[in-house]
Amino acid sequence: MDENNGNKYQVIDPYSNKYRLTADDLKKENKARNKKRKALKVLVALLLIFAILVSGAYLYVDSKYLSKINYGYTQSEVDPNLDKEESFEFEKQADADANIKNNLSNDIMWYDDSIFNILLIGYDLGDMAEKYFPRSDSNIIISVNSNTNIINMVSLSRATYAYIPGHGNRRLNTAHAYGGPSLLVDTVQTNYKVRIDKYISVDFKGFKGIIDVLGGIDITMDATEAKAIMEKNSAGTYHLDGDRALAYSRLRWTDNDRTRTGRQRKVLNAIASTLRGASVQTLSNLLDKMLPLVSTNFTKIEILSQLTKAPNYLTTPVHEDIIPHNGAPSVVKDNLEVMLLDWGSETDYLHKLLYPNMTPQSHQQ
Repeated sequence: MDENNGNKYQVIDPYSNKYRLTADDLKKENKARNKKRKALKVLVALLLIFAILVSGAYLYVDSKYLSKINYGYTQSEVDPNLDKEESFEFEKQADADANIKNNLSNDIMWYDDSIFNILLIGYDLGDMAEKYFPRSDSNIIISVNSNTNIINMVSLSRATYAYIPGHGNRRLNTAHAYGGPSLLVDTVQTNYKVRIDKYISVDFKGFKGIIDVLGGIDITMDATEAKAIMEKNSAGTYHLDGDRALAYSRLRWTDNDRTRTGRQRKVLNAIASTLRGASVQTLSNLLDKMLPLVSTNFTKIEILSQLTKAPNYLTTPVHEDIIPHNGAPSVVKDNLEVMLLDWGSETDYLHKLLYPNMTPQSHQQ
């Protein structure tokens, strides 16, 4: 042992029998090596079997379901009458424009990697199928918070007076008519100052089909709603098929767009509640009916990843809200409702709702 420099080591004499391997030692070492090799082969075989099963499941899911989804949005024409239809003037418009301009001067968009925001878009192609972008009838942020294990479902009023990049100040739903989901996502990020990670858009024909496959949904209505949808004179809980559920979610003449968005969230909750008890066959029929009417910028791999979380999503508490959260003044011009937001107040409220007690990451748009 060398004690001069504090380093301790042992010198081995290569000629000493003490350190020489015997025949028995070699047999034991080979036996141990063989065990390790066998264990490694078993592990590799298991991994290969797992890979085959996974790839086989993926190919099945891909061919039966994922291939039916539209990845991206195919419609690309803008209605040539859109500018004329959306050009209007109203009292205090200058103040509303100034409020929007002030909101745009803050170009910081909030996000956090533990918060996953999906924009759920509902639209009705109607007679414009395969020709023009339609306006969006519903715009809902589905925000999944993996920290608090809460899902926030926030409706954005379609009548909101907002800035649409490249087209000036218009109603929010017109963004979809000018450029489909991508422009609507850009508009939401620009005005509401939150990152949208993905979008899912559904033609309302699919909305009806979903409900019919599920055998209908139960909705509690007030007397006015019951009269409009069921031709009944009293409030109560009614069973709705696809056509009536769609009419209920689109009902607007009885009140305003704010109340209408509440009806849309109520229908979504009823669908989710019914799905929890649906059979495998019903779910399969549902996907066959719905997926061809869905467009998204999720990739197939990302959808599979989300599917693994679906059981958890169905049991996660859902908080419903709406922007504007306390109502907002609105004007009606040429039978069009235009809602005027206090953007500073609304974006502050939305940030606190989606990022509670957090200092989120942020970046310039």
